[in-house]
Amino acid sequence: PEPIDRDDWEEQRKAFASHMRQWMGDPKVELWFGDECGIEADPRPRRRWVEPGSKPKIPYSGSHVRRSVIGAVRPSDGAMSTLIFSHCNTDVFQAFLDTLAEENPKKEGIRQLLILDNAGWHKSKSLNWHHFEAKFLPPYSPDFNPIERFWLRVKTDYFADFFCRKGAELEERTIHALSHFMNNPSIVASQCRISENF
Repeated sequence: PEPIDRDDWEEQRKAFASHMRQWMGDPKVELWFGDECGIEADPRPRRRWVEPGSKPKIPYSGSHVRRSVIGAVRPSDGAMSTLIFSHCNTDVFQAFLDTLAEENPKKEGIRQLLILDNAGWHKSKSLNWHHFEAKFLPPYSPDFNPIERFWLRVKTDYFADFFCRKGAELEERTIHALSHFMNNPSIVASQCRISENF
C-alpha cells in the first residue's frame, strides 16, 4: 500500500538516506541489516524453456508447510547470523538477538548498528539489544534493506520449484541453503553491497 502522507514519507526516506551516508563513511560504525523471511514447501515457478504448446507441471500440495528465518547480514564482509523458527514474535526475536550478540561480540570503540523494519516485535520495550543499537527504516522502504536482496537470492537458488510435504525436509533444505552462504561470505557481500551513492 502507498503511504497516506507521501510528502512526509519521502522526507523520512531522505533523512534516513542522509544518516546512512554518515554511518557508511564512519570507520567507527559497523552496519548490520536484519529481517525475517518466510520459506514455503510449495514451489515457486520459474521461467524456463519449454516446447511450444506444452505446460510444465509443478506439484502443489496446498498444505502450507512453512518456516521462518530470522537473519542479519553485515554487507561490508558478508558475515551473517540466522535462526530458523516456525513463527515470529518478540520471544523469538529476542532469541535471535541473543544469538547475534554471542556470535558477534562487542568491539571496543565501534558502534554496531542493527537496521530493521518496523515489525511490532522489533519495537518491544522488553527487548535486550545487548551491545547493538537498533535503527528503524522509514515505513514502506524495503529497498533500503540489502538483506531483502539476499532473501531473494536464497529463494531463487534453493527454493524455486522446490517441493516437499514435511517440515523436517523443508528445514533440512533451509539449513543447507543458509550454510552454503555462510561458507561463502563473498557471495553475501556482493548480494548485499550498498551503493556509495546511497
